Amino acid sequence: MSAKYRLVENPPASRKEGVTELHARIVASRTATMDDLAEEISTISSFSPGDIKGLLTSFSEVIIRRLKNGENVNLEDLGYYSVSLECPKGVTSDKQIRSASVRFKNVNFRCSAKMKDSLKSMTLEREPSKKKQRFSAEQRMKHIQNYLQSNRTVTASQCCAFNQCSHFSTMSDLRALINAEKVEKLGYGKNVLYMLRQNTNDR
Repeated sequence: MSAKYRLVENPPASRKEGVTELHARIVASRTATMDDLAEEISTISSFSPGDIKGLLTSFSEVIIRRLKNGENVNLEDLGYYSVSLECPKGVTSDKQIRSASVRFKNVNFRCSAKMKDSLKSMTLEREPSKKKQRFSAEQRMKHIQNYLQSNRTVTASQCCAFNQCSHFSTMSDLRALINAEKVEKLGYGKNVLYMLRQNTNDR
């Protein structure tokens, strides 16, 4: 089985001499859930999907507890987890800050060398090009709000897909919606989600 990819335009800021370069991006066929993983593992083991899901849930809880305790977590063949922190800007001395001002920022994940080597052999297939429909910024933002009327959250990648636009345009749309107090941002880094702000449906 092969993975599909498509060619996407780089952001305008990266253009060289008026020429827009392209980069390859995976087209995810779907998102595998914990239930999917449990079902698949059960076919190659003597454990039931329920047993495996319970184990995976406990596994996640233990990793979170270890990270909360200030430990790094090395999953060997998978990768390495660690926590990053943030504190107020402008601090130049340890006397300027208290522990209460330091807080969680993100979870860092460094993929293992073994996993990277295994993925180098993946088979890639280019997705047939489709005629790209051009939407105005107003139309794109309306599409995002309509999507959130039926779905609790949305990711930037999903916005790129249904608006058929670049990541650069999507982030511009989302920032505009946040500034207009119609949408709010949840999470950090690669785990960011967007949802409608409360009491904005009538705006």
